[in-house]
Amino acid sequence: MREQKLAARLFTYIVFGVVILVTFVSIVGFVSSYNYEYVNVSTRVNVTNAFPEVLNVTVGVPAPTNITLNAGSTRTIYCNATIRDWNGYNDLTNVNATFYYFLNQSSEVDDGNVHYTNTSCSESINDGQYLANYSCALDIKYFAYNGTWYCNVTAIDNKNFTGSLNASTKINPLYALNVTDVIDYGNLSVTDYSENITAAITNYGNMNINVSVLGYGLTQGDGLGFVCQLGTNISVQYQRFASTAQPWSSKIPLAATNKDMGATLLKQTDDLTPVTLDTYWQLYVPPNPFGLCTGTVRFTATA
Repeated sequence: MREQKLAARLFTYIVFGVVILVTFVSIVGFVSSYNYEYVNVSTRVNVTNAFPEVLNVTVGVPAPTNITLNAGSTRTIYCNATIRDWNGYNDLTNVNATFYYFLNQSSEVDDGNVHYTNTSCSESINDGQYLANYSCALDIKYFAYNGTWYCNVTAIDNKNFTGSLNASTKINPLYALNVTDVIDYGNLSVTDYSENITAAITNYGNMNINVSVLGYGLTQGDGLGFVCQLGTNISVQYQRFASTAQPWSSKIPLAATNKDMGATLLKQTDDLTPVTLDTYWQLYVPPNPFGLCTGTVRFTATA
């Protein structure tokens, strides 16, 4: 009887354990069917303003090229840019450009030697959507430094966001000068020596220069200083020059080939003050020309 009770109790325990095990497995299966390893959730944002982008910049006159300045004057160069604004090309409020020497910075103030600014570039064309081309003209003075220069184009939109891009170019060395229009010795008789006549030389380039001179009457190399209306002509050596005021005997005779004047004109550095040098000329009139005599003196700028 006792063994039957123990067997019945053991059977009950086994059945109860099986029920609990089945229940646990069912619960675990139910939970795992709803507790995923990962879940994807959609995200969204609406960007209402973007930076303008300067996509490319070219520098030229107007085509991209190295720049040769105009002696004694200005040369207009162009920084051309393509700009994109995803808010629309008409979202741009300003496009400006700075043109500056490579040893300087875009943010510096304007200086004819090293820095130029166009504060309001002009739109040349657009695609009706996002792209616009702009042209920035800058007038570069003849004494601007030669070497590498950068053009920075900056675009500004309605939110005051900015975008910018640089491009480089080179300004070529310019050896150039200008001289008093006429060396006029006035009225002289044969065997007369003229007074000192001043001829002012101005450095019209962007380099320090030396100056050499030669003379001719009608064609270069003819050995004449003057061709006269009547009588004989005047040979070239009867004109003399110096870079300082000196007597006739100390001056250098002019020749049919170049002679150095012995003077250096520095490159201009002040925007308003050209670099000039006074040179001094005299003429001796030998026998026996007569009437109006004319000739040419060629001044040459050299390195």
